Amino acid sequence: MALHALLWTKPPTPYFRPPPIHLCVVGMVEQSKVVVWDFDPAGARPVTTKKNILAAVSDGESVGKLASYEEFGGKFKEGGHYFIKGHSLRGNSPPYIIVVNKDTMFFRSAPIALSEELKEQAEALIRPLSPLTPLSTCRNAKGFLTVEGEVIELSTMKQISKEREVFPLRNVTLQQGETRVPLCLWREAAVKVKLQIGTHIKVSHLKASTSNYGFQLQSTTFSTVEELHLEDTVGVLGVMDVEGEPGTLNMLLENGRMVLIAEDLWKTVEDHLVDPPLKVQMTLNGNTVCTIKISL
Repeated sequence: MALHALLWTKPPTPYFRPPPIHLCVVGMVEQSKVVVWDFDPAGARPVTTKKNILAAVSDGESVGKLASYEEFGGKFKEGGHYFIKGHSLRGNSPPYIIVVNKDTMFFRSAPIALSEELKEQAEALIRPLSPLTPLSTCRNAKGFLTVEGEVIELSTMKQISKEREVFPLRNVTLQQGETRVPLCLWREAAVKVKLQIGTHIKVSHLKASTSNYGFQLQSTTFSTVEELHLEDTVGVLGVMDVEGEPGTLNMLLENGRMVLIAEDLWKTVEDHLVDPPLKVQMTLNGNTVCTIKISL
């Protein structure tokens, strides 16, 4: 059976066992997956993590994905050519993924010739591109996309149960310019960065979707979440103590915004506040000043 037919044909029964297939393992990557989570009022944290192997395979005519738990990874290697027996398929609809289990056997076999085009297609399966896309145009984007923006809405951490799995979900609204777009951060993406209102983030490998909830960007197993520390030049008018938080000050900017700054950090520029506004360069983490210096 050809690889394309195997992965794009719905199995005749739930107990279908594919016949042996001749494949080349073109490339491999490791992926970490949290299988046990701990939830508390503060959020979620990973307890048990497993490493999975995602491989791109080819029969010389098409490419597909093969997934394996780490403990079965020793059965095959990148660049190997095998007849594979005892594998199964995963997925609710085509294209399916070949799954390696304890009964799967890899028989070393004859080499398979691969064109450069197939090699590029295989690479895209396991290391897909995710172009940086403005929020204003993300509704028209195809495939994976990367976006940046400021967190302006943030849900509490939700505990989702599905098929005997329990994992976190966090809903976020990002703003870039005048555009606002909702994001659904699933599993590891929900906890990779400590989010708060005002945090600027960059999220990769999102997929656009439309449901009863409207348009959303959904994280995937390839998604990464990165906090952006944006430097800005602003004018400072003054500071005041924060009640109940010794060592922390509220800093008033000339645009009317108030941000938090550690008292020790403020002291490094305090003597320059003679004729407000005091022009400074600062980086923010959410609504808290991380660095500050006089703007020359």
